[in-house]
Amino acid sequence: MCIRDRYQRRVHGETNIKYFMKVLLLAFLALSFVAVSADNWAVLVAGSDGFWNYRHQADICHAYHILLNNGYKPENIIVFSANDVANSHENPFPGQLFNKPTGKGEIGVDVNAGCVIDYEGNAVTPENFMAVLRGDAKAVKGGNGKVLRSTHEDRVFINFADHGAEGLIAFPNKYLYANDLIKTFQYMHENKMYSELVFYLEACESGSMFQKLPKDWKIYATSAASPYESSWAYYCTPDDKVNGKNIGSCLGDHYSISWMEDTERGDLTETLNDQYEIVKKRVTKSQVLEWGELGLNVQPIGNYHANGFQPTTINRLKAQFLRKMVSFETARGIDSRDVKLHYLNNRHQIYNNLESSQALRAEINERLGADHKFAQLSKYFNFPAEDLLTQTSPEDFNCLKESVTVYEQTCGKFSDYSLKYVQFLVNVCEKRRDLPKEEILAGIATVCARMN
Repeated sequence: MCIRDRYQRRVHGETNIKYFMKVLLLAFLALSFVAVSADNWAVLVAGSDGFWNYRHQADICHAYHILLNNGYKPENIIVFSANDVANSHENPFPGQLFNKPTGKGEIGVDVNAGCVIDYEGNAVTPENFMAVLRGDAKAVKGGNGKVLRSTHEDRVFINFADHGAEGLIAFPNKYLYANDLIKTFQYMHENKMYSELVFYLEACESGSMFQKLPKDWKIYATSAASPYESSWAYYCTPDDKVNGKNIGSCLGDHYSISWMEDTERGDLTETLNDQYEIVKKRVTKSQVLEWGELGLNVQPIGNYHANGFQPTTINRLKAQFLRKMVSFETARGIDSRDVKLHYLNNRHQIYNNLESSQALRAEINERLGADHKFAQLSKYFNFPAEDLLTQTSPEDFNCLKESVTVYEQTCGKFSDYSLKYVQFLVNVCEKRRDLPKEEILAGIATVCARMN
């Protein structure tokens, strides 16, 4: 082979290498552009109202500020809150909300300041929540019409705090059932509305919302409680003081303040599983559980609690140091079913007047009334007393939904306390399959009519 041929082949080879490197560079830039174009979205929901439920609205505004401080775009955060607590006449700090107590002389962090609420008052409904998740602006009623505009490249974080029961979570005047939540997730999955979705759920029996969650939809969820137990409120009287003054209501929920205070330590390289284990260790009165696609729990929390998070060697080292410093305080927790009773009892201890006495007595009577009604329903449907709240998961949601509706129409609306008896309605629907649904509904109405 002559020298000229060798030279031409070498030049030709170098040209191919340069071309190949140029293609690789362009591909890398394209991938980089895709990564940069991906975005994070969040939907935050406080599903309750009333000053005794102070903690839920404080939880959600606290979560809002965590996301905002970690780089979320304000327009990508959608907030639901009845927004009736901060300006309540009972609030000793008008217009302010606190999610953590402070000592005398410490002002504390007002999480209500700058907390932008998109759906408030009567707009806090399960229908609006599901429409927001579907990105269906035409279906929402009230609020500012803001909905998810996420794509298959984006991550979605959902945080919900309120009361719940077997197979449902509560909004101020309605309920969202587990099967409808799963259908909404299915719509989001099929319409490629996320690359990964993480859901943190604070409610009694919250695990029951995820029992049918598929393990291959790129959805990871944790619940404050198992499907069959209460979640717990935290920073309650006498631990509800801010700058030496009692708020008069629990400031937070144990599960919620645990994940938020952990995220605020600044260790965004911590994985979802790390945080799950930390929260599970701190929350001792209920079983914190994880659901869905558990393989996602190796992802850093910064992927969901921050926007544009990039782990570095420095913050990995900081993470290792911070994990060694984890410690838990010894404040008191209260079963969420008992928070209103605790709240009214504290008010009566302070005011000791006719109004406070009547309010406390009304709550006690309501609780006793609920116990009696369901004891009678248990007898009617031939359930032994010990089987009243047997742990059964709902399958027939049509029966459950209609049973809840008939009960509320004839016996009265469920309270934070009596929601625990939704488990009995589940048991009737599932264990009395020998009865047509119409007979079950008629039986509930008959017993309630006798009681009223």
